[in-house]
Amino acid sequence: MTDLLPPASGPQPAPAPSAEERADDAAVERAIELLRSVDLGLPDADAGRRELAGLLRSVAGAPRRADEAPDRRPRAAPDLADPATLPGIIEDWSRAAGVPATAFREDRRAFLRGDHLGFELSPRLLVRAAVRQLRKAGALPEEHRISLVWTGDQPSATLPVRIPDWTAVALPTRPVALCAQYVHHELGHVMELAWRPPDLPLAARWQAPDTVVEWVAMVVEWLSRCDAWMAALGLEPECARQVGEHCRYEDRYTRAFAALVLHCAEIRPEHLERELKEIAGELIDPGHLAEEVRRADYWRTVAQGHARADATVDVLRTAHGARWWERPESWQRLRADVTAQWAAAREAGER
Repeated sequence: MTDLLPPASGPQPAPAPSAEERADDAAVERAIELLRSVDLGLPDADAGRRELAGLLRSVAGAPRRADEAPDRRPRAAPDLADPATLPGIIEDWSRAAGVPATAFREDRRAFLRGDHLGFELSPRLLVRAAVRQLRKAGALPEEHRISLVWTGDQPSATLPVRIPDWTAVALPTRPVALCAQYVHHELGHVMELAWRPPDLPLAARWQAPDTVVEWVAMVVEWLSRCDAWMAALGLEPECARQVGEHCRYEDRYTRAFAALVLHCAEIRPEHLERELKEIAGELIDPGHLAEEVRRADYWRTVAQGHARADATVDVLRTAHGARWWERPESWQRLRADVTAQWAAAREAGER
């Protein structure tokens, strides 16, 4: 594990949580214990890393309290893409990458990561460069500490811990082009957590609206598709262009795939495979799609997050120009919007 320590002296100790809070947040308490064991280099540090990585993934999806009923209200998803464009996206992407289109069907995950590209992008160096630039632009508070847990090739996740001004992030170490996307996405989660009311109970942090959480993450994720931003992080211009191109194709694919999942979620299960074949031919494995259809709420949140982030970036570019991300005013505006949402939510809860 690595800590990204801000120039400030570090976080101040928080008041001891109540017994009820500790019972509610047992998973988070265990995460803190593991973080400290890794920090101290204890003999079981490697086992601690593995357990912590699993714990981060298990709690990053905002665990629900046992007495809380799931939200079954129907929620609309914006029409961001046409699922029928998926085959064309993969063909264009393959051509741009210089590999046959069959590479996607042979190993979808390797294709999406960019394993076939002729360069490596170190997530360790990228996260340090991005944090430095985000602090410089005023997007990430100087006093906020980030603990990085490296997880091999596991999915990324962000965890709000009880210690004030501190967030833990699990990131895979595979040095591929797509790490630009997930590094920026997780840093967006860190920023949103850093902007939350400082007196907000930890249990309430798990209850944050997904649309707000993903909105901020996807605004920051947009930077991974911006060649100029990637060059500002220190990448050579051609490498910055290749990374940006890969992330732009991945973004187009994700939006179309989300549209496919949400479309098929309305299809009777026995008709799903036939519908899939009519839309995407043999491109998508029916078993994979069926699995994702069971997570339709997640994909609906993704679609809503993209729509809101697109609108936000459009406003910021209009107000502050193509390099809006250099301007502290851009991040101040986004932070003010997020803070207003939290204030409104708290006021509604107090009525």
